Amino acid sequence: MHTSSTPYTHLLRTYLAPQKGRVALLALLVFASLALALWNPQLIRTFIDSAQERSGLDKLLGAAALFTTLTIVQQLILLVATYISELIGWTATNRLRGDLALHCLKLDLAFHKTHTPGELIERVDGDVNQLARFFSQLVVQLAGNLLLFVGVLVLLWWEGWQIGLAVTLVAVSSIFVIEALRRRMTPRWERFRAAEADLYGFLE
Repeated sequence: MHTSSTPYTHLLRTYLAPQKGRVALLALLVFASLALALWNPQLIRTFIDSAQERSGLDKLLGAAALFTTLTIVQQLILLVATYISELIGWTATNRLRGDLALHCLKLDLAFHKTHTPGELIERVDGDVNQLARFFSQLVVQLAGNLLLFVGVLVLLWWEGWQIGLAVTLVAVSSIFVIEALRRRMTPRWERFRAAEADLYGFLE
């Protein structure tokens, strides 16, 4: 199993570079949504603090109206981001399917004698379907969620170092657990995809 990021970088360069405008717009929308996700809790705190201090009704209504407006804007941003990400994913995977199909057609007869049409269809279409989210959202969301994670930690450390330290330790422990699970599950997932391709080859 190749754990190097080089094959994935090559895939991204090949199939996302022609859509760099859409990818840039998607990144902008995701980061805007994350910024609002960090800001909204601060508005809630302002509203609660104002209510406890018995501030004027105008201040409370203003904070509530701003929170509601930003929540609606965030949902609209997520809606547009979902549409663009699906468009990016389908465009990239359709190009990849075309390249894989062309590659298979250029192979000699010996290859086609040892691989049934059902197996080839599952490999060309089914395996590529698994990459749809990789092309459409994964990279942008990883970067965005990393920024969100850092932003949340900064805010927690700002509020109190005890809370910040506790959440940081939990987060770091979770990263090690997830990485250990990934290493164990990757070979099993590869065997599952191979078995599924063999099944479709048998049915064909």
